[in-house]
Amino acid sequence: MKLEQQLFHKITHHFEGIQKAEVLLNFNKNHLRQENLEKNISSDVDQKTEAHSFGFTILPNGNFCELEGANDWIHIYKENKRGWNRCNPFTTYYFKTKYAPLELVKLTKKHLLENVYQTAHENDIRMFLMVYNITKKDEISGKMSLLEIE
Repeated sequence: MKLEQQLFHKITHHFEGIQKAEVLLNFNKNHLRQENLEKNISSDVDQKTEAHSFGFTILPNGNFCELEGANDWIHIYKENKRGWNRCNPFTTYYFKTKYAPLELVKLTKKHLLENVYQTAHENDIRMFLMVYNITKKDEISGKMSLLEIE
């Protein structure tokens, strides 16, 4: 059992390294030169950068999701249910922010507040959540009200 745990930790360590390399290459806007990579590694995430839109089309549960709406700091996805879940009347939303551009997280108050903790959007999000439901949509346009927060 101990050997299996060591092997598992080794595999997950390599997976984390591959994921970090993928992020590094995605954020690198210049040619792949050592000085450009070193500059990207040493710098923080650019606060002007949008939430990067990778092709998040399949969720871990096997369902597809489609982009519901986006602005410069958040992308919201709607889950397309299939099979027995298709009869479920509740819609499930997921999101990712520029603060965690690779994480596709279920849209809940708790997850959203955790994602924007100590950022420029934290106070605006808290005020929005005191007044509205997280999935509130504009009655005329059908656009999610959360996307109106700049």
